[in-house]
Amino acid sequence: MKSRYYLIGQLLVHSLTYLLTVITLLFILLALIGQIVRDRTVELGLLMYIPMLPLGIWTVTLDLWQAGYSLPGFRFGLTLIGLGMMTWGEISMIGQGATPGHFNYDTRLSVLHWNISWGGRGGRTGWTSISHEIIQRHPDIAILTETPPKFKLNRFLNRPMGWSMVMYEESWSNPLAVCSSWPIQFEQFVKIRDGVAMTVLVKVKNRSLRILAVDGKRNMSKRMTILSHQILPRWRTPLLSDIAQFVAHSNQQGKPIDIIAGDFNTISRSLGFDIFAQLGGGYHLASRYSSRWRGTWMSILPLYDIDHIWVHKRFLGLSTDIFTNLATDHRGQLVNFHLSPTTSL
Repeated sequence: MKSRYYLIGQLLVHSLTYLLTVITLLFILLALIGQIVRDRTVELGLLMYIPMLPLGIWTVTLDLWQAGYSLPGFRFGLTLIGLGMMTWGEISMIGQGATPGHFNYDTRLSVLHWNISWGGRGGRTGWTSISHEIIQRHPDIAILTETPPKFKLNRFLNRPMGWSMVMYEESWSNPLAVCSSWPIQFEQFVKIRDGVAMTVLVKVKNRSLRILAVDGKRNMSKRMTILSHQILPRWRTPLLSDIAQFVAHSNQQGKPIDIIAGDFNTISRSLGFDIFAQLGGGYHLASRYSSRWRGTWMSILPLYDIDHIWVHKRFLGLSTDIFTNLATDHRGQLVNFHLSPTTSL
């Protein structure tokens, strides 16, 4: 009788591991399709969000649990596939480090972007932690998304840093604020689909910079609803297309955009970002000049890079520090670069 139960148990374990292997291979196939085809449709966009590194770790673990016999006739074959997934995931999400360049204080500039979750978690303690983080890094310009009310920003940032700020709207759930200790001026609101944006002028070290600050809506797509729950991410092509058109139009009008920054709520592999490399002379994705993991969400396990700073290619000596503070669910970015001699309005 004991032997019979043992055989039944072994059969169940074998069936379970076989099922897990099939499901794992299916997810690997879907992840590869997502990485190669990318977000040409809403449905394909969902596949882009299958994280390669965790999937690779799971694949290796599963195969080692089966002593390398997951794939018939190819021992440790699944392990090799998993290692390939892990390598791909790591390479694609770790920056290349700073670009070479000599230090020059007169031309050095730092720009911070951070989604601060309307003042962060934990009430006053959370916001105090966030504001301390910002003050400690002392950026020349800070682009903040999901900011708390103006009085709260003033209380924690204006007093110690002497900052002035431009807010998209003065409300309890303001989507955008640009802050600086340098002279700052609101220029215009920018109409984009699935998000909000504005341009701000900052005069830094006798140079004028035009910043396009963006906050993409985080609501899910209205397509594919199951049990009244939307399961597909919002398609970001319209948002990124509108941004690209505005940047191109501004450049034609002699008002080039120097920095594009914000919470785009889409990963950098989105097809809509491809044009940014050539748009208006081209932009660098600042996170690629970090030597750390580039994911910004969620802060406790940052699998996705959805917050971005794009710096025009006319600027030199790019370096980026990506940091974590668990008072908010997004990681922040501090970008350093050098102003070019021709930077002006």
